[in-house]
Order: sequence, then C-alpha cells, then structure tokens
Amino acid sequence: SDRLNTRNMLKRRHYNIGDNLDCLLCGQHVEETAEHLFFRCTFSGTCWNELNISWPVNGNRLDMTMHLKTLHHS
Repeated sequence: SDRLNTRNMLKRRHYNIGDNLDCLLCGQHVEETAEHLFFRCTFSGTCWNELNISWPVNGNRLDMTMHLKTLHHS
C-alpha cells in the first residue's frame, strides 16, 4: 500500500533525501524499495534465515506472501 517509508517512496513523494536511493540496511548499490527490503536485502535475508523462511528467486510482493502462506498451511 506504499506506506513503508522506503527511500524510493520518499523520493517519489518529493522529500529532500538527496540522490542516493541505496539500501541503508545492506549498503549495496540497490534502490531501497519495499520488495528489496523484505525479499532481496542481504540483511533481511539473514533475519529470514534465522526464522527458517526462504523466498523464491522471482516474484512480486503478492507472489512472495502467497508462497509463504502456502508453505505454512500445508
């Protein structure tokens, strides 16, 4: 719903955050979006691994959450 204040969302809403949209959690030169923060970020990946949760390589937010829902309702 675009409610998480990612650097990508703040830039689109014309907040003065500069030109660097890189993810602050992993430090990679990757744009900080909700999809990156939850499913692609190496920092988040470490957190998910601690919970024994892995995400498919491809897909959008809905695909990813449906994947997890399917796994835990089996």
